[in-house]
Amino acid sequence: RRSTQTRHTRMPEQKQYTIAEVAKHNKDDDCWLIINGGVYDVTKFAKYHPGGKKILLKEGGKDSSKKFKMFHGAHVLKKYDKKLKIGTVVKAKL
Repeated sequence: RRSTQTRHTRMPEQKQYTIAEVAKHNKDDDCWLIINGGVYDVTKFAKYHPGGKKILLKEGGKDSSKKFKMFHGAHVLKKYDKKLKIGTVVKAKL
């Protein structure tokens, strides 16, 4: 007999960060980027980045969506999404 229950795999809920919180992560040993509303921790990845570590550190703590799109296709973000994405950006409450 087949089960009538549907199986759903639920993605773990990701944390939400303000732009100000992300901005604090702009150093060699703690580097986050905002790309298309997602927050990515690229600290460990930076040394493997094909374009070099320096460019990621220069963008650390910022919204790098435009620069990312200049050099990468959407497939690149999909490739690293599960490994590097730690959350999403929300607007700060006033």
